Amino acid sequence: MNACKAALWLVLVVACTKPQASESKPAPSASASAAAAAPASARPAGPVRYAGTYTSNPADLYVPDAEPYKGFKFRGEDAGVALGEGKIQLTVDPSGSVTGTVEGPLGAATLTGVAADGGVTFHVAPNDPKADLAFSGTGTGEVSATAAKGSMQLSSWRANILREASFTAKVQQP
Repeated sequence: MNACKAALWLVLVVACTKPQASESKPAPSASASAAAAAPASARPAGPVRYAGTYTSNPADLYVPDAEPYKGFKFRGEDAGVALGEGKIQLTVDPSGSVTGTVEGPLGAATLTGVAADGGVTFHVAPNDPKADLAFSGTGTGEVSATAAKGSMQLSSWRANILREASFTAKVQQP
């Protein structure tokens, strides 16, 4: 038992006296020069606001022609509502958080999502979820220093009316 204690003591002494690996940190002047070399447009100082329009069109529901779906008839109603042009506004803050609104044929709705690496994705939630023209869904697109563009896939709150909308928006100067 004494030999085990001696071996354990030796392992502890060697482990505690072993020099720690030092992390190499760049000199302050290297950090300053790297920051100066980075483009000023890489990270905006404040939120970027986009404003533009969307155009809503009828959308299709894809149902496979496979045997299990043979009796499935619903393809969405052609109600003739929630079609046409409306307004969209997006705000992307420096952390990548996205907020915004839509108004027009799809009803009043709030947008929440994320922007990263030039892309944007968001959820569309109607302000009044049970209004007849309350559409909800998702949107995806691209954002740049000057513009945003993409599409939204939406349905009415009863899921009987399907819409697809393309959007374009330009940066708004403060």
